[in-house]
Amino acid sequence: MFRHLVDRAVLLACAIVLFGSLSAPAQTPAPSPDNFTYFYRDPTPEHLTDIFAHVQSAATSWNVYPPLTGLLAADFKSHPEHIDRLVPIVTDVKASYAVITAARLSGQPAKAELLRAKFASLGFDQTLNSEFAGIPTRFEDLRITRPTHLDILWGASFAAGDGRYVTPIIDYFAAAANASELVAIDIAKTTIEMTGGPKGTIASLKGKYGDAGAMQLIYAATALWAIAANSRQHPFVKQTVTEYITNHPGTPATKALSALTGIK
Repeated sequence: MFRHLVDRAVLLACAIVLFGSLSAPAQTPAPSPDNFTYFYRDPTPEHLTDIFAHVQSAATSWNVYPPLTGLLAADFKSHPEHIDRLVPIVTDVKASYAVITAARLSGQPAKAELLRAKFASLGFDQTLNSEFAGIPTRFEDLRITRPTHLDILWGASFAAGDGRYVTPIIDYFAAAANASELVAIDIAKTTIEMTGGPKGTIASLKGKYGDAGAMQLIYAATALWAIAANSRQHPFVKQTVTEYITNHPGTPATKALSALTGIK
């Protein structure tokens, strides 16, 4: 069971990182429907519609939808009229969950319930229903308890290149890492293992921290992985990480962030 949860966390970490990697890209990808991490460079309603249509037609796994939901929610928060622009092209149950949840998280719960009724004929998705359970009506009230919430915040950050959505992710990682230097080291080593580095750390976590503690470290490692990858891909993420490191000198979390991102 623990191994299954670890594998699922790693899968979600891949969704968080999306098209990023821990290596700097040769060149910055242009905004396009199949790479919505750069939506903020062309934040037009036409681009949003293209992204949504592309994901709906191409995505076969549920794990693509949490970051899309975050992107939509942040956009809907500023442009509620964009909801009705997408409604006519919703044909897939997973896409319907994204629009409904995004409307709710953007501060429009009544609209979300109208959409839930409208899309009822598309069916029920057990996984997304579970992953999106308890989503609040404001980003400020979103408490990270699972990697899906990290995905949502990353997606939101890409709507306008907004570091305010990155800060809770860093804070989540830091809350775990600052337990001690040894915990921070284990989180960093877990992140490295997730990205193809030396094996053995993940297998040792359960014995050290128990099931719940081990999963907390796994989730913190997925956050660190995405922070490191996206700080290399996106200047606004790098700036947010730099500000955190500057404002929190010498902490275990800061040391791990510096080691994985290369930011001093």
